[in-house]
Amino acid sequence: MWRKITTVALEEYRRVVVTKSFLIGLLIPIVIYGGMAVAMVWMSDKADLEERRVAVVDRTGVIAGALAEAAQRRNSGSRVYRDGRQVAPKYFIEAVEAREGDAEELLLELADRVRAEEVFAVLEIGPAYVEREGRRGEDYLRYFSERPTEVDFPGWLRREAENAAERLRFASAGLDEREVRAMMSHPSMERKRLPELGEDGQVRYRDDLTELAFFVPLGVVLLMFFSIQMATPILLNSVIEEKMYRISEVLLSNLTPFQLFAGKLLGGMLVGVTFSLAYLLSLGLSLRYFDAAGYAQPGLYIGFIVFLLLGLLAFGAMFGGVSAACQDLKDAQNFAGAVVIVLVAPMILAVVMIQVPDSGAAVGLSLIPPFSPMMMTMRLAIPPAPPLWQLAAAVAANLAFGWLCVWVASRVFRIGILSTGKTPGFRELLRWMWRDG
Repeated sequence: MWRKITTVALEEYRRVVVTKSFLIGLLIPIVIYGGMAVAMVWMSDKADLEERRVAVVDRTGVIAGALAEAAQRRNSGSRVYRDGRQVAPKYFIEAVEAREGDAEELLLELADRVRAEEVFAVLEIGPAYVEREGRRGEDYLRYFSERPTEVDFPGWLRREAENAAERLRFASAGLDEREVRAMMSHPSMERKRLPELGEDGQVRYRDDLTELAFFVPLGVVLLMFFSIQMATPILLNSVIEEKMYRISEVLLSNLTPFQLFAGKLLGGMLVGVTFSLAYLLSLGLSLRYFDAAGYAQPGLYIGFIVFLLLGLLAFGAMFGGVSAACQDLKDAQNFAGAVVIVLVAPMILAVVMIQVPDSGAAVGLSLIPPFSPMMMTMRLAIPPAPPLWQLAAAVAANLAFGWLCVWVASRVFRIGILSTGKTPGFRELLRWMWRDG
């Protein structure tokens, strides 16, 4: 029996993996993300040098001048010119007289100037913006533009306006600004991993890279999701194709329905593992390159493969049973929608719970199939790893759930693979599960 199952599995594996489409599918994400990284490096030297001219309606009468001085300093400094070459746009401040009584009319006139591209944006400063206890509704700072994605320019205006207002407040209070800021200054907190004793006997302090601490668990969860999503629909398409073209009838002359089902399921699992291994290898090499291999301990790779196999077993069985019961690909996709929802739910929950991996909800979901493969892998990627008893309980629960899925799917498969006519409903599928012979 096992020889026939293995033969079917290897044939299914060869049909999928040894194809141009699989290789292209494997390389496309690498090309896309690698291309994005190259493009970001290339675009970093292609800054937008269009000047930013802002019309400032300064109702305080003092901030616009401070902004103009700050713009002059910036335009002649290293922020704009580097090695004799302009690398950033210049900023210009155009003070506009604040007319009393027709504030809205003035803003409408300036808005027309923005649309005509005479100025880049409009900045309105409230009359009480500098006061330490601003009058209610009059201490505002408003920025108007047609460029909602612009970040640097409005951010610079806000910072410089705040700095100018603070200097004026210090002066009006008779306080030395530098002395006050010195008393309020603090060194930034350094985040480190726990100290370790090196082989040379010296204590080592490694930086705690917060970005990687999020990237690794997020990356392994998404990788497991895409691996299952890629491998299991292949099983669905294969079964539907063989059923539509009567190939399954020929195969069943030499195989039992269970042998055919098990071989296809095993082949799909091998495809998913192959896909994952390529990206696990790239993840490990990338972490070593950035001297951050400690964020992915060997136990994470082992645990990922174990829970990936368990996830492929359960979801592959679901897709295999669904496809056998359907008469064409359209019907199969309708049935598969429910399975896809079950597949997407743990991925979304794992992404949400990265910040609280040891909460009661995260621990509970990591022990309950079909959530546990992704949830437990997420927890494995976040130090400290879950206790051994939780890993053992999750593996046992997923083995039981996978066996249940295989049993149910194989019962449906043995009848559905040769059925014709109308696609059965859920009640009919339940009868197939318990039918003998």
